[in-house]
Amino acid sequence: MKKKIVICAFLAFFLFSFHVTAQSSKEESVVVILVPELSFVEATWLYTWGQHQDIWQQASFAGMNIRPDGPYSYLNNAVSLSMGVRGVGVQDWNAYEATEKIETMLATDVMTQWTGDYPQESLLHPYFHKLVDKNKQSTYQGEVAILGEALKQHGVSTYVLGHSDIEGEKIRYGSLFTMDQRGVTKGSVVEGVIRNPQFPASYQMDGDIIVDSIQQLEKEQSHLFTVVEWGDFHRLYSIKEQMTEEHFQKQYETSLHQLEQFIVHLLGERTVILFSPMMNQDAYKEKKQLAPLWIWQQEKTYPLAMHSETTNQESIVSNIDIVPTILSLYNIEKPSSLMGQPLQLDKREGYDHTTVFEEVNLAFTIFQSRGVILSSYITLLTILLVAISLLLWRKAANGLWIKLAKVLLVSAVSSPFWFLTTPRLLTVVDVGYYFWLLSFFSIVTGYLLTTFVKKPLYVVGAAHVFVLTVDLLLGNPLMQRSYLGYDPIIGARYYGIGNEYAGVYIVSVLLLLTPCFRKQTWYTSAVIGLLLAGLLFMLGASHLGTNAGATLAAGVACGYLFFQYVPIKRKRFMWLGGAILAVAAFALLFLLQLTGKTTHIGYAFERVISGDFGYAYDVIKRKLAMNWKIFKYSNWTQLFVTSYILIGFVLWRQQRIVRDKAEKTVLQTGIVASVALLVLNDSGVVAAATSMFLLVALSYYWMLEEKERVEQK
Repeated sequence: MKKKIVICAFLAFFLFSFHVTAQSSKEESVVVILVPELSFVEATWLYTWGQHQDIWQQASFAGMNIRPDGPYSYLNNAVSLSMGVRGVGVQDWNAYEATEKIETMLATDVMTQWTGDYPQESLLHPYFHKLVDKNKQSTYQGEVAILGEALKQHGVSTYVLGHSDIEGEKIRYGSLFTMDQRGVTKGSVVEGVIRNPQFPASYQMDGDIIVDSIQQLEKEQSHLFTVVEWGDFHRLYSIKEQMTEEHFQKQYETSLHQLEQFIVHLLGERTVILFSPMMNQDAYKEKKQLAPLWIWQQEKTYPLAMHSETTNQESIVSNIDIVPTILSLYNIEKPSSLMGQPLQLDKREGYDHTTVFEEVNLAFTIFQSRGVILSSYITLLTILLVAISLLLWRKAANGLWIKLAKVLLVSAVSSPFWFLTTPRLLTVVDVGYYFWLLSFFSIVTGYLLTTFVKKPLYVVGAAHVFVLTVDLLLGNPLMQRSYLGYDPIIGARYYGIGNEYAGVYIVSVLLLLTPCFRKQTWYTSAVIGLLLAGLLFMLGASHLGTNAGATLAAGVACGYLFFQYVPIKRKRFMWLGGAILAVAAFALLFLLQLTGKTTHIGYAFERVISGDFGYAYDVIKRKLAMNWKIFKYSNWTQLFVTSYILIGFVLWRQQRIVRDKAEKTVLQTGIVASVALLVLNDSGVVAAATSMFLLVALSYYWMLEEKERVEQK
């Protein structure tokens, strides 16, 4: 009996120990390599001219958004990557060995004077408390050292090697990823870096020393996380302006080959993650502002497709995914304060990295030309509205001019459709040709519809509703690369429906309902209810539109229509009904977040429900600041101001401009939605501009039709 009890106790202890080990760590060793100044130009070179091209083909590969809270810099970007949220650095931040000096004083003495003590057997971070305080007060209130602390709590040892020092300046940011929340981490910033006067700043990374150090650490630690700061490219680009072109190119290729050789020696027995926290200035000026990211899984010799739930894309991921990904490698659950998600690596038949380069290069092309294209487009729309306003103010107008104006209005209204469906043409045509090709498609559409279709605006509205709905259902393959969509380099949004198209979608649905507004029957009321319910679902669902501002704006428009159909005479009942509808709109938005994966909206609801009302306040403050910034600097402001002034004219003269009751309902409801978009969206100026432009264009087209009927009489 005693023997059975002993055996059972032993088995229970063994199973418990196995369970704890499995929960806390499934990877024995993970190495992260930071290579500042590496860009997609270097990535292309390695795939084309590398001596070991097979290792790059074996990795999972993607472009990464590395935007911080402040301006782009190696420090700001590294802080953001290490915290899992956008953050900022502090001036003079660095890591020091205990024997090193800060100006004329030992780092240990500086730490003692500033904090009263210094950690033993650790790198020193004199500005740690400053970094913590600054990020607590920043926009996203990131938690410094969240990664190193989580690893320590789960029994994973951390270590950092290398630096990016240049002549007269220390640059050691690798420890941001390994230190705990006391600023403590083991490591050696000088280990693995040798003196070599033939190299920039007289320093050279020694891959053999670093590999030997990691192997020795792995023998001593059962679970290890190592960060290597590979500073050769940072040093090379720091003196590029002083170098001859030929010598720079020689050193450039030598540095790439040495990095490649280091990776070859490192692979096999551990998981290796390599990324650039900051691209070089050449790539930055060319607006190639995504950083390359590679992941080699232990003993995997074939590439796995990399998918990010944060961006809902395979080729482009976010910097806020790095911390959750590293934690997931040790089977550690990410802290609830982080919005990022672990990157998913899946085997796909026929997968290679060609698609990644194609998608990243298309994103670069759109980002590089976005300003010129949108500026030209918005200016043309503004000129069109002003010109047709002058035509309408004339009491009499030539029939040919009316016909031309109608063609141009339908062309302008159809242009969002072509912006959404044609961006892939940029892979085969030049940007300049693309803009004129898009203009040609729009004008041909306007001519054909006004010539052969009795109600051309209904066709355009139906086309917008159809293509936007299909794009949302398919995961936004069109909107992700459209000039009127969202830009992965800007990183304000990666999925769902952007604010530019949110306004188009709402107005297009209202336009489709025009015939239903003419006859109020149970059938038309049912159609109106179904379409509006579908609109709210498509805009708000977590796996579809995921646009809180647009969903609430559409809800406001629905409430306005409800009051139009169900007139309430007493004001207090109207206010009560409005309050009930407002609560219902937020409740609906919350319920729609339960339909799929966690999104930024669902995360916000979780924070508020947990009692973190400060988070909601910060979000509102951030959105207001964004709106004001867009209003001051964006090209959309000219269209926004022009459209709102002209719609004011329409409302003033609406008895003469729009006489049809159904058309009036569309305009009035659309105006309510547009104003709601302005107030409720972080890029409300953009959504309000696109929606109000369409409403002005619709009202002008209907007025031209009326003018044409008068001329014919």
